[in-house]
Amino acid sequence: MAVAAIALLLFTFALWGQEFVGFETRFAVFAKEMLRLGVSIFPRTYGEPYPDYPATSTLLIWLGSLPLGEVNKFTAVLPTAMASALSLALSYRLLSGVSRQWAFVAVCFSLLTATFLAEARSISLDQMLATITLACFVLVYRDGNQTIGATRPLPWLLALFVLGFAIRGPMGIVIPVGVVCSYYALSNQWRAVFKVGLPALALLIACWFVLLHLARIEGGEDFVKDVIRMQVTGRLSGSADALPGYYYLLNSLANFALSFPAALIVSVSVLSTSLPYLQFPWLRKASTATWDPALRMAALMAAWLLLILIGLSIPETKKARYLLPAVPAMAALASYVFVDQGNKALSIVYQLLQKLLLALPALLIALVLFAQHYARKQQLGVDINAGLLLSLLAGAQLVSLLALRRTLTRARRDQIIVAVAAFAFWLSNVYLREPAELQLHSARPFVEAVEELRRVNPAPLVLYGINKDGPAIIYHVNVAGEFKPQFISQAEQLASLRYPLYLLISDKAGKSLAGASSGDAALEWPQPVWRGLFRDGAYSVYYLQRPPP
Repeated sequence: MAVAAIALLLFTFALWGQEFVGFETRFAVFAKEMLRLGVSIFPRTYGEPYPDYPATSTLLIWLGSLPLGEVNKFTAVLPTAMASALSLALSYRLLSGVSRQWAFVAVCFSLLTATFLAEARSISLDQMLATITLACFVLVYRDGNQTIGATRPLPWLLALFVLGFAIRGPMGIVIPVGVVCSYYALSNQWRAVFKVGLPALALLIACWFVLLHLARIEGGEDFVKDVIRMQVTGRLSGSADALPGYYYLLNSLANFALSFPAALIVSVSVLSTSLPYLQFPWLRKASTATWDPALRMAALMAAWLLLILIGLSIPETKKARYLLPAVPAMAALASYVFVDQGNKALSIVYQLLQKLLLALPALLIALVLFAQHYARKQQLGVDINAGLLLSLLAGAQLVSLLALRRTLTRARRDQIIVAVAAFAFWLSNVYLREPAELQLHSARPFVEAVEELRRVNPAPLVLYGINKDGPAIIYHVNVAGEFKPQFISQAEQLASLRYPLYLLISDKAGKSLAGASSGDAALEWPQPVWRGLFRDGAYSVYYLQRPPP
């Protein structure tokens, strides 16, 4: 409980009043539409159902927002933050049965994993799926280590699979089932693989047909086709720009640092050491010696990580956040070297990680100073509380250095160093990365100014060359009440619109439109009624009383 409570505080600190930016804007719009229109089977945008996700996660945000009557950053992130905190608590409970030292360091390594920490303070369906996957593993692991007569976990597993599907669609069943089956396979329980796998397959098919039936009720046959494309065929045959088999290995070295690079090295060492204990039929020389509990757990974590890496590399559509369900295994593997340095590889990884974590506050101080210099040089309008952050990081570095006193045991010294490093990493995320991202990608001032113009002088809003799921969603999330703009993408469409209207267009698209419409001569546009930075570029808003000549 203490782990979950502290983690929840870390994941929700200073969120109240923050602006929605990036990928989370879509889910904030879903929740706002549900609060305005009522509960639905699929989330809605512009008053229409959205096919990519069931509405379960939106429903959770809606429930948390009901008491306030509005959706803000805190209420929107709360379900993800609670799932992330529960994930850390489950990780601690799982590993503490083997080693409390390992459990503590593993929790810290989760906090030291960049994407995990960022997603825990955002709206993330994959973070919720990670918690469901870990809960499934905990169920089968505890059942496998209890005496005869213990309650079998299948009914609970199926319930978690249904919850996973309700939140994440087909991936919500496929990933937890794969992790559970990897546990049974490594534990030489091949019958259990089929006892879980076959009911899970039947459940996946049943859930899928129920979802399609609900989609048909919600939006008809065309919407059913959109659901199939967005949740299955589109993922399996997406863009081929990601290198098959290598995307997660290369992309995740930075996105999931510090855990991922260390976890890969430890996985190789652990699996090679565990080969004599595996009871696979093709391994005839299996040892009859007792498998060390810590080594066995590490081998199970390695199988978990590799299964997700390989499985997610098969579909062409790849995103870094898809790897979040592997974070508990990553953190456990990276921290394993703090309880076992039994061979040269593990010892080297331990020495490197300990020194890196010891110096991490100082490295983050250097990062803050570099960020300030870069922002001034590029004339970026970024303002952070650098004085407070630098003071806290300097204090953290001092505490780490004091931990080197000889009066402390090595285990205690490692705990302090890792905990301080995790705290310093969290500080940098909250006081450097988040403020910089919010200021660089802020759209709220622009939207509020335009909407004030429309309030004083009402007229429809037309978006030219703007994607419904891109900048339009970012505009939508900052509008109170109903938002139904018109979308156009060609100059010819301007003549068919009803005037007067407000035209929102990027400056880049405006130049292209002028050239396409009038040859070398520029269009005689009026002066924009508003101009500014919106999302990542310069945009202008024109009040047009008639089509431009």
